[in-house]
Amino acid sequence: MLSLVTNLALFALAGAISTVPVSITIMILLSPNPRRGALPFLIGSLTGSVALVGLSAVGLHFLPVRRQLGQDTLLTSLGLLIGVFLIGYAAYLFRRSDQADSAVLGKLRTRFQSARPWEFVVLGLGMNLRPKAILLGVTAGALISLREPPLLQGTLFVLAYAAVTQSAVVVPIAVWLHSPERAEVPLTAIYTWMQHNGRIIAAITTLAIGLFIVFYTVAQL
Repeated sequence: MLSLVTNLALFALAGAISTVPVSITIMILLSPNPRRGALPFLIGSLTGSVALVGLSAVGLHFLPVRRQLGQDTLLTSLGLLIGVFLIGYAAYLFRRSDQADSAVLGKLRTRFQSARPWEFVVLGLGMNLRPKAILLGVTAGALISLREPPLLQGTLFVLAYAAVTQSAVVVPIAVWLHSPERAEVPLTAIYTWMQHNGRIIAAITTLAIGLFIVFYTVAQL
């Protein structure tokens, strides 16, 4: 069970390390009417993450591959798959230009001025449909399913994974809710810093996590 918690924590942390969700969250909080979008975006993000992991955990029970391959083989394969993917994704981040993200964020900033609450919910749900989020979420659900924990424990694993992987959304909104006036200055500073350094930091951290997962998985063989 300890290995399950370790793997889920690493996958959730890898999911949380992304410049796009935190940038969008801060943009919403710094918009003229943050109350219209902050909580709906948070609800959509958490709901999408819980649904992705939960449905993956349930769906794996119906796959024939679960019975054809041993549990250890599946766990090793999943660990290596995610580790290699994160290493490749880190290499992609190192080479990617910041201009693409800036263009998308610029369009979203304009759209936030007139967006309705349900649109923020949809945006939050959509954040879980990025390739990285899907792969990590499905893998987390598969790991939970393979360990076959009791229903309550499995549910807690799903909720914990969602909370950690969406921490880039949860934490800024929680800080803002505690004190909207005081939060504006640090949120603005964080957003500016993220635009200049976020991609490199995310790439380095993702590479480190990917390498650790690969070595940790190989060490379990």
